[in-house]
Parts: sequence; structure tokens; C-alpha cells
Amino acid sequence: MAIGVYFNFENTTLEQYDEVSRKLNNGHPLTKLSQWPGGGILEHSAWQEESGSLCVFDVWESAEAFQSFGEKLMPIIGEVGLPQAEPHIVELHNFITS
Repeated sequence: MAIGVYFNFENTTLEQYDEVSRKLNNGHPLTKLSQWPGGGILEHSAWQEESGSLCVFDVWESAEAFQSFGEKLMPIIGEVGLPQAEPHIVELHNFITS
């Protein structure tokens, strides 16, 4: 079952987000879903709130796919200095693509 995952990183810059992105993709920005390590991601979006929080929302094909990605992501988040943020995870009732 597909899941939605939402992160809210307080006091985080877009530059830090871009650095994480490059570290996940051998020094290149992530611009296509096929570039995500391990696969399994169906949608990704990121934005910065006026408050300075960096928000990320993903849709993953399964909790297992997200868990596998998280094992790669968490050490990089620490390297870049992002604050700890617990993901809000929900099972999606409906996810529509083109």
C-alpha cells in the first residue's frame, strides 16, 4: 500500500536541502524519481515556509521502500546538519497519477 511521508525541518535552508539531494545522487541534484537510491518513490516535493521551515512531502510505494531509503538518508541529514524531524507517515486511501 502506498504511503505519504511529510517532514518539517525547522530552521533549514534550501541550500542544505540541495546538499542532501546531491549527496544522495553522487554529487548531482535529484531531478527525476528514477535517481532516488533504491527506487520505490512515486512523488516528491519540497518547499520552504516563510517561518524558515523546510517541508518535504513524498509518496512511496510501501513502508518498506521508505524504510530502506531512510537508512541512506539519515546519515546524510546528520552530515549536513539538518535538525532532527520525525516523519509523519500515513497510508494513502487514494493516489492518482496521470
